[in-house]
This record gives sequence, structure tokens and C-alpha cells, in this order.
Amino acid sequence: MSNADELEEERILNRIPWEVLAVSFLLAVSAFLIFDIYTGLFVLGGGLFSALNFVWLRLALSKALLREKKQALKTSGFVFILRLILILTIFFIIIFLFSKKIIAFAVGFSSIIVVLLIEAVAAMSRLKTWKN
Repeated sequence: MSNADELEEERILNRIPWEVLAVSFLLAVSAFLIFDIYTGLFVLGGGLFSALNFVWLRLALSKALLREKKQALKTSGFVFILRLILILTIFFIIIFLFSKKIIAFAVGFSSIIVVLLIEAVAAMSRLKTWKN
């Protein structure tokens, strides 16, 4: 892989959390206009949580890849279990305290899927050769 490709990947990975926030902000404004302010805030909160989770995952993977294999597996396993527990805890808190707003939070949290699809289509369009 060339240095230019690595720089492009780095730019994309740095851009994704900001794009997630932008998409969730647009969705939050739409939700605010259609429903109410709390729905918009939960959509925005879901997007913020998704962006932070992406950054945390990226940092954890970067650190894990620099370690020895055995230590990296132990540390990575712990970090990923911790992330899963955090995500489930946040969802359960919202379900128990704000059960009518869980869909709004999930919409914001899922905005990363839209961003990843857009980035994948953009990357595919930049390919010079297509394989048959």
C-alpha cells in the first residue's frame, strides 16, 4: 500500500466522526421540526455517542496493533467487552427512563451506517480499475 493511500485512509477515518455528527444533526433538526425538541436531542445524542464510540474503537485498535500479539488480544478483549457493556448500559438507561425516545436515539446512533455507506460509494467511485 502506498503512502498516498495510507494518507487518504487516514483522512477518511478522521472525517467519519465529523460526518456522523453532521448527519445526526440534520436528522435531529428534522426530528425537532416534525416531532419535538426532546426527540431531536435524542437523535443528536445518539449520533454523538456513535461518533465517540467510533473514535474510541479506532484508538483502541491503533494501540492494540502496536503491542505484542498475546498482550494485544487480552487488552483488546477487555476493551471491546467494556465498550459493549457501555453501549448496552446506555441503551438500557434510555429504555427504562425514556422508553418513548429509544427509536430517536437508535436513529442517531445508526447514522454511522449512512456515513459508512457514503464513504464506501465514494471510495468505489475513485477506483481507477474495476475487476471483472
